[in-house]
Amino acid sequence: MKKQDAPENPHRGHRENVRRRYILGGLEVFAPHEVLELLLFYAIPQKDTNPLAHRLLDAYGSLARVVSAPVSELQTIEGVGERTAILLSLTFQINRSIRLDALRSRGVNCSFPETVEEYLKELFSGAKREAVYELCFNRRGDLVMKHCMANGSIASVSTDICALTKNVLLNHAERVIIAHNHPDGDPRPSNDDYDATTRIQKAFSAVHIRLEDHIIVGDGECFSFRQSGFLKDL
Repeated sequence: MKKQDAPENPHRGHRENVRRRYILGGLEVFAPHEVLELLLFYAIPQKDTNPLAHRLLDAYGSLARVVSAPVSELQTIEGVGERTAILLSLTFQINRSIRLDALRSRGVNCSFPETVEEYLKELFSGAKREAVYELCFNRRGDLVMKHCMANGSIASVSTDICALTKNVLLNHAERVIIAHNHPDGDPRPSNDDYDATTRIQKAFSAVHIRLEDHIIVGDGECFSFRQSGFLKDL
């Protein structure tokens, strides 16, 4: 008895076709779900990734929200394991690092607030939790180093004045900007933000370090304590 032929795999050659489309036309010829589908090829071998791409977009609403989601959160989506979640997150983080490097190459100078705000908006892009950074500048006002002081509120960082001061001295900085984000999108300062700004400025002033500004980043907007008139030289 003749053995019946196995049914043809409808997805045979599909991955190669998708890759070829990318090589020939780039991402401009891809719909958002196709971009995800292609990316998922490299985390999920020998499986149709189209349904998962659609599930991710349905869950988050856009490609940008998918890749900027936390690894642990992505793993709650059916079909997303740790390796897949890391790949998706890594895509966003690599692009973010490239954009930050480009901004820094163009120049981030505390004498030109617009360059600092543009840099900080990129630094906090996609952040789901509050984080605090200390930006160190030289005498000319050029950015020489940034430090993530905490993944938490400014109130907790302001208690560790020694760590803030040590970073400035190690980098031979003369001007400092403290920056943190409000993940809810509203950059308006809280009472804790005002209190922390006062404490940090007094501590810096005692060792002749200038607190240039404290900036809060919201959803595409920034609040500057210097520009608001609250932060004045002691």
